Amino acid sequence: MSTPKLVMPKVGSHLILTIPARHVLQMTLNRPKQLNAMTDAMEQDICRVFDWFETEPSLWVIILAGKGRAFCAGQDLKDWLNKNQTSETVRHATGEPMQPNAEVNKSLERLKRGGFGGMSTRRSAKPIIAAVDGICMGGGTETILNCDMVVSSTRSVIGLPEVARGVVAAMGGIPRLTQLCGHQRASELLLLGKPISAKEAHDRYNMVNHLVEVAKSTSEELGQAAVDQAAIELAVQLTQNSPDSVLVTKSALVMARDATDGDIDASARNNMLSDRSRLLYVGKNINEGLEAFKEKRSPKWFNPVPWPASATDPRSKL
Repeated sequence: MSTPKLVMPKVGSHLILTIPARHVLQMTLNRPKQLNAMTDAMEQDICRVFDWFETEPSLWVIILAGKGRAFCAGQDLKDWLNKNQTSETVRHATGEPMQPNAEVNKSLERLKRGGFGGMSTRRSAKPIIAAVDGICMGGGTETILNCDMVVSSTRSVIGLPEVARGVVAAMGGIPRLTQLCGHQRASELLLLGKPISAKEAHDRYNMVNHLVEVAKSTSEELGQAAVDQAAIELAVQLTQNSPDSVLVTKSALVMARDATDGDIDASARNNMLSDRSRLLYVGKNINEGLEAFKEKRSPKWFNPVPWPASATDPRSKL
């Protein structure tokens, strides 16, 4: 019986969607001339892809990458300025004062939709791996801070320069970075706004899992290919495990990370009582894993138990 062909969502040329390995989706930002800076249209398509990915049972992990010499340089400031100048022109013409509350409300709505690029605050049930080569700034950095694993070339430059632009890293980056490296180191990166090397992001800030040696003279194509390959290898390793177990374990990790009171017992208990955890015990994979262990063979995993639309999942809440 042939496997049904995967029908991907239609997106603009600013995104490239590929299946580099079984059960693995790769989404590559494709605005190389603009250093993959984010626009509203691009963000809408990314949200559409993630919504599809979350409900597609045959896809178990996603890799985020960027084409050209940047992973993502942050928000497209030209696009942002054009929108704000238009709003400013209307205000001047009508005599309407600025509405700071309206701007705050827009940011809050964006956070609920997944933050910067629909990615920086997204509560994905499935693992997300970032493959970074080159420039990673602003919202790009906020995005990788929300990924489960980050692979970066040694030539990458990472930073949160918002204070130097008169804006703020408001899409989840500040609390995420503080959790990773502590108040003082987060303050240094955020308040100075100066970029750091990938090695420093790995050694001092705990932002990068794996470094891939790439010389600065290496072409963009070869450099990104090396990082992509390392990310794909990680993703394939993930798919060797039960997808149900991976989903429940990620849920536990997110609950532990976001626990406000530091109550470890409550975090473990909440995960154990979650709908996703309960589904694990009625799925095929728990039996397959135990039988494979008993028979001393490699397990042949099934797609995870479908997530019921009516179920409540604490990961979906801000």
